[in-house]
Amino acid sequence: MTAESSVPDRLPRLRNATARYGGAVLRTYGIVLSFVILVTAVGLWIPSYATQTNIFNLSSQWAPAGIIAVAMTFVILTGGLDLSIAAGFTLCAVTAAGVGLHADPSIAFLAALAVGLAIGLGNGILVAGLGINPFITTVGTGFILSGITLVVTGNVAYVVANPGFGTLGAGRWHGFPYSGMILVACLCVGGLTLAKTVYGQSIYAVGGNLEASRLSGIRVRTTIASAYVLSGLSVGIAGILSASQLNSAQATIDPDILFNVITIVVVGGTSLAGGFGSMWRTAVGLGIVATISNAFSVANVDPNYQDIVKGCIIVGALALDVFARRLAGRARAPSSTSAGHEAP
Repeated sequence: MTAESSVPDRLPRLRNATARYGGAVLRTYGIVLSFVILVTAVGLWIPSYATQTNIFNLSSQWAPAGIIAVAMTFVILTGGLDLSIAAGFTLCAVTAAGVGLHADPSIAFLAALAVGLAIGLGNGILVAGLGINPFITTVGTGFILSGITLVVTGNVAYVVANPGFGTLGAGRWHGFPYSGMILVACLCVGGLTLAKTVYGQSIYAVGGNLEASRLSGIRVRTTIASAYVLSGLSVGIAGILSASQLNSAQATIDPDILFNVITIVVVGGTSLAGGFGSMWRTAVGLGIVATISNAFSVANVDPNYQDIVKGCIIVGALALDVFARRLAGRARAPSSTSAGHEAP
């Protein structure tokens, strides 16, 4: 074979390698670059954004949504979705405040955690045990939980007078809020679990290829169910923090939390198809969403316009993920059967 004839033979391989590299770079570093540009622009526009006080306040404000987003990352990595989190979060917050009216705050918080775990276990049994579609399951359980909250409270706010009830949500250590510390701890524990444990690798494997995971000996149903249990635990913690921050709770405590959580995870780059993502992506997604919301608040942007922008961000993030996966898919060898797994 002459040198001239070998050049065309190498061109397809070169194009494949370029596409594969381009898709990997786009998926890995695109979100980080977007975050850096956004923070720089907002910092120049709003001088108070980068101050310690504002950062601490943002960590406290976004702690409930961020904590739920940590667990939602696990759920989405398995290829699932939990749409009951808003209703579960509200019920847990109401439980904490309701019990806190007459009992010690520690008892109230344990009751809310128990409710959250029960919600997660119920979703896990329905999705993993009975094999019901997670979208249908969690929409249904969300309606049930919302109904329970309204029936129990009569849509009346529970206001807790005990000053100790607000310590966890509003307390600070050297200016840094306890709620922000809990958020950071959840992100770190979640990240280490995904990156360094057998359980974390099982989460990726199940989301990447369910049947191959089963054949390799992974307890697929248990792994999927455990992700929903984590989701239930997260709504319990988030509900406690929210009720503690406000010293009260009611059925309409935060109707946008589901939208915010999904935005955080999707904008971070975790694929809704499952098997691809990491906790650092969720952390970056949280930073992006919190920064945009903070800028909107300072600029007094109409909430309706904020929803339009957030919706565009979600659609754009999903479109970018699809483009990157197609770019990498065209370059993948025909014999390859691996899923889009990402080392956290």
